[in-house]
Amino acid sequence: MPILKTPKTLATAFTLACLATAPLAAAAAGWTTMARRPPASVETMLLLTDGTVLAHSYDMPGNIWLKLTPDANGNYANGRWTQVAGMGTNRLYFASHVLRSGDVWVLGGEYSGPNLDANWTNTGEWYDTLNNVWTPIAPHPESNFGDVPTMLLDKDRILAGSLFGRSSYLYDIASNSWTRAADKAYDDSSDEETYVKLPGGQVLVYDLFRSIATGGGYAEVYDPKTGVWSGRSPSDGTAAGSIPQLSSPAMGYEIGGALALRSRDKGGRVITIGATGHTALYDVGSNTWSAGPDIIGTLPSGAQGLFGAVDAPAAALPNGRVMLAADASPSTGTAFSGPTQLFEYNPARNTIRPMSPTVPVALDGPAFVHRMLVLPTGQVMFTRGGKDVWIYTADGAPPDKARPTVEAVRYDGKGRFTLSGRQLTGINAGSTYGDDAESDENYPIVRFGQPGASAVWYGRTFNWKSTDVQLRKITSTRFTLRTGTPSGLVSLVVSAAGVESLPVCLTLTADQVAGTGSAADIPLQTCP
Repeated sequence: MPILKTPKTLATAFTLACLATAPLAAAAAGWTTMARRPPASVETMLLLTDGTVLAHSYDMPGNIWLKLTPDANGNYANGRWTQVAGMGTNRLYFASHVLRSGDVWVLGGEYSGPNLDANWTNTGEWYDTLNNVWTPIAPHPESNFGDVPTMLLDKDRILAGSLFGRSSYLYDIASNSWTRAADKAYDDSSDEETYVKLPGGQVLVYDLFRSIATGGGYAEVYDPKTGVWSGRSPSDGTAAGSIPQLSSPAMGYEIGGALALRSRDKGGRVITIGATGHTALYDVGSNTWSAGPDIIGTLPSGAQGLFGAVDAPAAALPNGRVMLAADASPSTGTAFSGPTQLFEYNPARNTIRPMSPTVPVALDGPAFVHRMLVLPTGQVMFTRGGKDVWIYTADGAPPDKARPTVEAVRYDGKGRFTLSGRQLTGINAGSTYGDDAESDENYPIVRFGQPGASAVWYGRTFNWKSTDVQLRKITSTRFTLRTGTPSGLVSLVVSAAGVESLPVCLTLTADQVAGTGSAADIPLQTCP
């Protein structure tokens, strides 16, 4: 059964009221406060394929969406906010994906309707990003859905779980229709859980309800190729190692995000961030679970204590580390308890430590109101649910082997291009949260500039070949140019989940920029 988060709904109103009056400190090194405040509060953020950011608002009535456009130099901190068309249905805490078409798909809402009542709606909508129009989609087959996890798969399908039981379903984007998929391997509801994509396209989930009920460690994977869920659980021998308890009734059966990590290990590794202050690591190649580092923060008393991701954001940084938010709930024994603190997970050292420098404002409330989004620049947008938004720039740079590569560019005619390369869909999803917010951004973003100049022009990508992560074979994406992109010698960078390629240069003809002329390969050059 769904868990009604009465403490959470009350905490939302209290926290947002405090945000309206709290003074802001000056930005510290690594953090920049956005120059312009949005016209409404900001919660879940989605990176669109033209480099703009679409953001849902906490503000009533619950259907408000905003768009952030970076300035002419590609600077998001100096970007411009506008309000776009609102959804047909008011929603709060729902599933969402940026599709291969470049459009946006949303499903459900733990709270929806005129007064944002807790009703776990099964309705959904499709946002046409080019025409600024929302259209209803076929509802989830079950009468209630809410904010159960979903995952975009290859072949334009979306996997969705069940609020009440072990059922799962597939949404076909082209036909706007649902079919029943295989049941989960265990008698475990998908409510409150987090899907994470593994290298190879499988979807991993930690089964928190079964783990809590049995005191064991249960997880499973969905294989889109076979359509079957299979156990990956130390408790029944389908995986090695052990999993610490990552949630509990006291923590509201909540959990945080999960991300694939940059790894030298065959098959990669995943971190799952628990509400209890514990984390778990899954080694895909050896099918082995282990306890990750605990999240230890500073309580208001000055003492050290466990902090947990009781619904909380995390983001992958270009340097391979993970930025995450957690609050004092495990130490207080009550879910949704502030304060919140930002931490950084270092996979190389397997440590979690408080971020330094941290955001230049007190995070007195619970973690669930915060959101993160990785930008194409590798920076992280961070909001605490109000109108104040910060941009974090991490130190370090990715190794070249972690970067996307540009292998070829072809003009296809009629203003469309094809870019071929490796790792175009990123190392991981970029940003993660849990069941209440989904912002996967494992898709390519292209950006043009002129050598020696600061101005940039984002293209609009669509129809990338794969939704996989850590894809090292050659793949491709289509793209179009933004109006105003110059002809002549230009530099090109492709970014995926915040990790940028090294720039390459090419020459665009006036016909190609205008969307006319014949199809042709475009030779790549070394940039001056």
